[in-house]
Amino acid sequence: MEFRQLKHFVAVAETGTISAASRRLNLAQPAISSSIKKLEMELNMPLLHRRERGVSLTDAGIQFLQHARQILQQASDARLSMLALEGLERGEVKIGVPSMIGSYFLPPLLMAFKHQYANLSLNIIDDGTRNIRQMLLDGELELGVIADTYLRPELDSAPLIQEEMVVCMAPDHPLAEKELIEYEDFLSHDLVLFQKSYYHHSLIEKISREMQIIPKVAFSSNLLPLIKSVIRQGYAISPMWKVAIQDDDQIISRPFKQPFYIDLSLAWRRDSYLSRANQVFRDFVLENVAAG
Repeated sequence: MEFRQLKHFVAVAETGTISAASRRLNLAQPAISSSIKKLEMELNMPLLHRRERGVSLTDAGIQFLQHARQILQQASDARLSMLALEGLERGEVKIGVPSMIGSYFLPPLLMAFKHQYANLSLNIIDDGTRNIRQMLLDGELELGVIADTYLRPELDSAPLIQEEMVVCMAPDHPLAEKELIEYEDFLSHDLVLFQKSYYHHSLIEKISREMQIIPKVAFSSNLLPLIKSVIRQGYAISPMWKVAIQDDDQIISRPFKQPFYIDLSLAWRRDSYLSRANQVFRDFVLENVAAG
């Protein structure tokens, strides 16, 4: 098995046709076809369903694609790591972060890191903690911020922050008159939520089970400015992390009568390779969190 075979297979899987992969790799189609056939012979199983108008992955191909991507990424990281041993002159930090943490907790750390390591690029992937965990497990990400309840034995982690989940509403909303919000009162109003990969749904599921009330989800979006706009205009309320509410949002927050806290950690796959850039970023963040 050779790296070029893996590159050819990944290109075909991602583009859907051998001709498109040929254009991406600037190689002749017969060369790519021959390379993948040899790979299938070595593995003793088909990876592609070949059709007149393209290809699709077999079940084995779907599984092998994850391994192929991880091997190629590790090879790329190893090459960059060797090139960057002296002074970290090259490399990319890639980390998965939920949007509210990415917007309000990480920016000072990111700017401080960039000031110290100007030649490293930062690639921030915005997603919910469930999806981030899956990307870590699949080898698509090396670092991610996830809720502690989503940690798995396959992952190593270090604590980052504890945040309280509060109810956010317009200043003239009926619930604004209350100091503490009962679950039953919360569920009696229209809600705007992040989509299901985000941790907010765990809260909704928890209190819905306790109260045996089906929540009224009026809006669903991963766009934080849109969610805040819906709240500000009084169309719905939302559970949000306290850190995400700023003075100029024209939104008020109230705690739940039964407080709901979330612990977030920086996670990486146990016993897995971390690129030099990601190692340095992980250590930088954890040192600063500990010092803070």
